[in-house]
Amino acid sequence: MTDDLQEDVALQHFVEQSLEKLDQIENVLIEMEKSSSPSAASVAQVYGILVSLKESASLLELNNISRVADKIGKVLDQVFKNEIELSNDLLNIIIDSFDKLNEIVSNTTLSDDFDIRIITLPLEMYAKPVAETAPAEKKEQDAPVKTTPVPEPTPKPEPVAEVKEVPVEEIQETAPPVKETKPGKRLSADAFRKKFGIKKEIDLASNSNPLGVSKAVSNAIVNMANNCSAFENGSADSLKFGLAKRHDVPEECVLVAGGAVEILDLALRLTAIPGVDHVLSYEYGMPEYSSVAALCGIELLRLPRGRNYSPPLDQLVTTANENTAAVIITNPDEPSGYGLPAEELATMANLLPERTLLIVDERSVEFSWPEDDYSMINFLEKAPNLVILRSFSWSFGLKGVRLGYALMNSERAKQFEESRLPTPISPLNVGAGLAALNHNEFYYSTIALIIRGRERVQKGLEELGCTVYPSQSNFIMFSAPVPAKKLSTEMLAHGFKLRTLNDFGLPDMLTVSIGNNSRNRMFLAALKNIL
Repeated sequence: MTDDLQEDVALQHFVEQSLEKLDQIENVLIEMEKSSSPSAASVAQVYGILVSLKESASLLELNNISRVADKIGKVLDQVFKNEIELSNDLLNIIIDSFDKLNEIVSNTTLSDDFDIRIITLPLEMYAKPVAETAPAEKKEQDAPVKTTPVPEPTPKPEPVAEVKEVPVEEIQETAPPVKETKPGKRLSADAFRKKFGIKKEIDLASNSNPLGVSKAVSNAIVNMANNCSAFENGSADSLKFGLAKRHDVPEECVLVAGGAVEILDLALRLTAIPGVDHVLSYEYGMPEYSSVAALCGIELLRLPRGRNYSPPLDQLVTTANENTAAVIITNPDEPSGYGLPAEELATMANLLPERTLLIVDERSVEFSWPEDDYSMINFLEKAPNLVILRSFSWSFGLKGVRLGYALMNSERAKQFEESRLPTPISPLNVGAGLAALNHNEFYYSTIALIIRGRERVQKGLEELGCTVYPSQSNFIMFSAPVPAKKLSTEMLAHGFKLRTLNDFGLPDMLTVSIGNNSRNRMFLAALKNIL
């Protein structure tokens, strides 16, 4: 084993361990938030996991990870020693810092490029020992958690048990009006925003990557922008080669385009006879499918859905005839998030008329768990009429870059390639895709973050009395005990933008994108405050 290979294996092991440790820390912090104060054991547990994370990073000389962990560790150490209190504000800062730390881990190989001052400055405010500062008037900003000096002398004795009362009192002081902050009372939208430090709207409607964009991608785009006069041909072939290797399929089976919709349009133009053929799908589906079909001069017929908004596979098979050019399935479904097992789709593919394409839109299948149970890639050779659509938008964080690809049998891929307009994909887009494809730490961190967050948000919604629909995507569809329009308006006032489903014909439903840990917990807190 070469030194480079050993280093790659060590780095992969570190990333996997780091994500697991951060998950453990998050679980403890959530429990600490539910209680009125931290127990010494809980703080010690978080501190211990943090130290092991810091030591693991030091072995690989990942300086920024160690520095952030060190700052958080100092604050937790002071909480443990009762030198400062774990107020609601401080807990928000610590959880937000762990989210940023998660982002740094996802960009491990590039972590030295990060400017971490935005993470460490709020922590440094608390890292100063408050026990040594004289009366409150000397330097109030050094000890923001001591803004209510009156109750302080009472819990002065010692045990942690006494400190339990402090955070509750503090929340009552810091989130006016006081009478609304008592347990069981509803905070006003402004008070809620102030309590959680929400200064601008948080978008939970667009299904964007909660980690943002890979640092490798942003660096590649900047580098290409500085050298855009000297692009060479062949970058698309490099991307095709990388995708073939990733999915373990022949390179001839990969078609790269400026988006999954572009390939759908190409497939229908080459397959359907305008005015004669039709396309089958189902109700409440992607509006863009209807637009593409109309532009190709054919009709899109939508069949009723089944239970839990599942696609009606049996009806699609029995309805398909010699004039059915294609059947379009979104898996996981949009907007419900419902995941169809790949074996069921494979059976369906074999029952369709020979000329009918089965087009499976898998733009968010990476978030399914396990992915192999839902993706049709393993059936590519067994189903000659299969076309799989994929996108870089969500799992790779490239929503602002128009880039997609398709997997199909080699003969059809060659036909598609020869029939498309001779307009090359922008080298900037292809370069961004290559950088994303080669940055595994970011990709796997995203998948882990979404899957963990999805479970927590689903559980939180159910506990609040919402009807939650099963999801294998990076969002959850739900209905609440109050009308969707009203809830959407109130959530927006609290600082959260949710997706209403009027365009899909589902006015009583909403979807929420899975965010990072901070956003997920604040979303559930806002929903609880409203409901």
